[in-house]
Amino acid sequence: MLKRLAALSLLAALVFHALPALRAQEAEPIAYGESASGSFANGGQALFTFDGKAGDVIYIFPQGTDLFSTLEFDIRLSNSRNAAVGKLYNKDRLQPVLLAELPADDRYTITLIGKGSGDYLLSLEKTLNLLPDSLAEGKISSNESHFYLIRGSQPLKISLTYTRLSGTFSPELRIEEFTQGIPREVAAISGRALRVATLALSLEANVEYLVTLAQKPFDFASILERTTPLSYQISVKSDR
Repeated sequence: MLKRLAALSLLAALVFHALPALRAQEAEPIAYGESASGSFANGGQALFTFDGKAGDVIYIFPQGTDLFSTLEFDIRLSNSRNAAVGKLYNKDRLQPVLLAELPADDRYTITLIGKGSGDYLLSLEKTLNLLPDSLAEGKISSNESHFYLIRGSQPLKISLTYTRLSGTFSPELRIEEFTQGIPREVAAISGRALRVATLALSLEANVEYLVTLAQKPFDFASILERTTPLSYQISVKSDR
């Protein structure tokens, strides 16, 4: 009897000490520039971990991949001490995005919460805070969205220039101001013949602006057409 009790006690101790490791294994590793796919059935959550460095500006973007997907998402980013990091934009839309400037070298955890059922794709990208004299370059296809942040501590007048380098995909470039989490469109440009466009913007201090480059909503012509990925540049200069 004593031997049986001792064996049960040992088994319980092993299970107890193994639980943290089992919980850690539930999180899937992901790195900058990578995507992870999965599915939700009547809701649920998925965990992902990545290693980031202090000053990295990143975005996390989930989207439903089913035709006419109605999946809704909530996203949480936390550090190794489980403190929340970053800010969620477009929270009331079907395509929210979390942007963050990482405060320290650390291992971070993404908690993706799904509402509804369907397949999803989660993207983790390193991006830029677009300040004067910055240049962003990228390549985007019709099923992708790219995001950039504009945020300054002082009022600023800038010129933002979008240049289409190659490719037949014609996305919309949209700039929105977020005050207390509520978006207000500041500017938007699109057009199949558009090659170069410059926007003059007056930025308020400590207000965050989200720059989105993506397929224009309800652009059925782009959906039906075969397009090649777009190579582009976005440059920012200060207007003194």
